[in-house]
Amino acid sequence: MNARRETEFTIYLDQRPGELAGLLEAAAAAGVHVSTLSTAEHKDRGVVRVLGTPVDTLRHVMESLVESGVGPMVESEVLTVPIDGRPRLIRDLAVAMADHRVNVRYCYFAPAGNGDQARAVFRFDDIEAAEKVIIDLDWIGMAGEGESAA
Repeated sequence: MNARRETEFTIYLDQRPGELAGLLEAAAAAGVHVSTLSTAEHKDRGVVRVLGTPVDTLRHVMESLVESGVGPMVESEVLTVPIDGRPRLIRDLAVAMADHRVNVRYCYFAPAGNGDQARAVFRFDDIEAAEKVIIDLDWIGMAGEGESAA
């Protein structure tokens, strides 16, 4: 299985019109290709998770937003795992991590598009241990077509 380490940026936004648009406009103006975007709400703040390239440029955009009063921002290493042809991927990986006592902090789906394949994004307490579990997994016996990746 091809898990890949990527840099994810999480930024907390105020709940008001234009906050998400401003972040995405700043990234686009800097030439960042946003490959993955996840939004959620936490304590009346927007939580936005972004993966994109070039990473250094995205980092600069996020740091600039923080300097302007947006944030805070957290940079994390995550693993992305292709989901094509892997029904029940999230469940299977969650079970495998539990069996090996590796905590899954969170996960979400990233759709295919613009040359990127569909994948699941995972943040773990111990990324090295998680990588080892994923590398060692035996995927024989996975369910057939028509089942979701969850």
